[in-house]
Amino acid sequence: MNFYLKRISVLFILSLLFSIGSSAIETNIYTVNGNSLHLKGYTNEIQNPNKPYDDIKTDYFKPITHLNFTDKPVTRYYHLTLKKVQMSPDGFERTVWSVNGQHPGPLIQANKGDRLVINVTNNFDDPASVHWHGMFQHGTNWYDGVPGQTQCPIPNDISLVYNFSTTDQYGTYWYHSHFFAQYVDGLRGGLIVYDQDDPYLKQYDYEYVVVLSDWHHNTTGVLLPLSNVPGYAGFRPIPDSPLISGVGRYNCTAAPPGSKCNSNQPLPVYKVEKNKKYRFRIINSAADGAFVFSIDQHKLKVIELEGIYVKPTIIKKLPINVGQRYSVIVDANQPIGNYFIRGTLDKRCTPNNNATTNFNSAIDWNGLGILRYEGAENTKPNSKEFNDDFKPCRDLNKKHSLPLKPITKYDGHVSDFVNITIAFGRDSNQRLEALVNNVSFVPQMNDATVNKITRDFAPKDLPKEENSVIFNHNGGIAELYVWNNNTADHPFHMHGHSFAIMFVGEKGQLPNESKYDKRNPIVRDTVTIPGNGFLVIRFITDNPGIWAFHCHIEWHVELGMVMQLIELPNILKNETVPDDVISLCLENEFQKRKTLTPRRMFNSIIINEIRSDM
Repeated sequence: MNFYLKRISVLFILSLLFSIGSSAIETNIYTVNGNSLHLKGYTNEIQNPNKPYDDIKTDYFKPITHLNFTDKPVTRYYHLTLKKVQMSPDGFERTVWSVNGQHPGPLIQANKGDRLVINVTNNFDDPASVHWHGMFQHGTNWYDGVPGQTQCPIPNDISLVYNFSTTDQYGTYWYHSHFFAQYVDGLRGGLIVYDQDDPYLKQYDYEYVVVLSDWHHNTTGVLLPLSNVPGYAGFRPIPDSPLISGVGRYNCTAAPPGSKCNSNQPLPVYKVEKNKKYRFRIINSAADGAFVFSIDQHKLKVIELEGIYVKPTIIKKLPINVGQRYSVIVDANQPIGNYFIRGTLDKRCTPNNNATTNFNSAIDWNGLGILRYEGAENTKPNSKEFNDDFKPCRDLNKKHSLPLKPITKYDGHVSDFVNITIAFGRDSNQRLEALVNNVSFVPQMNDATVNKITRDFAPKDLPKEENSVIFNHNGGIAELYVWNNNTADHPFHMHGHSFAIMFVGEKGQLPNESKYDKRNPIVRDTVTIPGNGFLVIRFITDNPGIWAFHCHIEWHVELGMVMQLIELPNILKNETVPDDVISLCLENEFQKRKTLTPRRMFNSIIINEIRSDM
């Protein structure tokens, strides 16, 4: 399509979206009580609302130590600017949706109990949002960062300040966009909350944060429509490389003619001192890929699982699925030298056929880095990889995942029981869709669910396509019984909570309550459901809000594999959503104009027309 025809197409599509009242987002600057949304004062809990917000940078390949602990919680200010830049993460140059000009985005750090005040300025030319993955957002549901559920997207050239407390949480988290696969293009980074009472704090000297991700040379504005055409018979798009904290390698002989590409990309280096111990905080921020992390000749002592301290155990290799996080301690006790760090995309967990987008990718599935001892020469390692000691495409074995102290609060009367079936189907146009209880989730981007509930909209009247389940028992125990009625494995993540895993079963292994571990279950916020298998989890309904429960394979999210949990709406409706959050939304006749109802509020077929990918 030539430039002028494309421009006409864009204008026509945008005018159509506005005329039918869809979720297209206005891009003018909204005002609240006459004040610009940019850096205005927020609540009395902010100690110094005039404090400048620093544009922080992070070098993920330099060791760090925990923050200084304080007698009382403090407020920590961060400024994240979202902008597109040209980068070559694996040697191949493309546009990256960066945070403060880097990918992954800069590390956000706090201590347990601290308040985070994070000013996010959107200069993407696209709408955006930021979700703080694993943070419970007690009392601040509207800062969970999920368009259509807890906020409307942030328009271009607008700032939104996310203002929330870490309360009693600690551990390894991350942040990422929750807007149309945007994090796959680069909007993601680490978030660490330190604990003065961490039982392992004195067992290591330094820390590294490792952000694992799969990487595509095409933007998601190109990839999403390719897999959403009628009759598409492939699987999720095959990536072009694995990245370790934003660095990978690609064989440029396979790059399209005219591409800017460098095959001599250096491997990332993590420097260590002999006889020192290092905590590696490992985050899988991929769109799809299951990773395996290991360091040649160095075993890993597992100490943390998604904000939960676990009994220390020794492993050789760490399987980690999308959205999951672990902390391991590495003892630099080997002869001075260079050793491969392996962040391997597990090909066994990535389905492929010749109808799949990028099925013939030139990917090297072996993501590599170097553990280099102080005093070692600057040479390539010749170390040998450990043999596998885990079951492929599954979570870390239960014996390595048990809480350090038994967690018994999930043992009791179940107040809410929900049956869930996840499957795939075809819509009336033969486009693939993901189904949760026979419903493909469609967010209403121009009127977030939390806005509806807080203006006393009855939860039972929410649109069917918002796939809502209501929980009204304050402090109750909810049990979700999930049947995976398809062959794919699904890493499911819950917002607003950690949950206890009662049962995970392969095909044919039916849940049996007599075998549930209610006295010391694994507790986490992201768990893998085997293909055609079963999952039973429990969580405590004590956090009023709208919480997503979804597969964290981003391609499945875009197909609709999402449920929203409406928790304690009678309490939530009495809370006040901040004006600056409400003002992000369109302000007229939210659901009255129904001339046309697209499959998604942004039809993914035209995402590449609405988005500005260059």
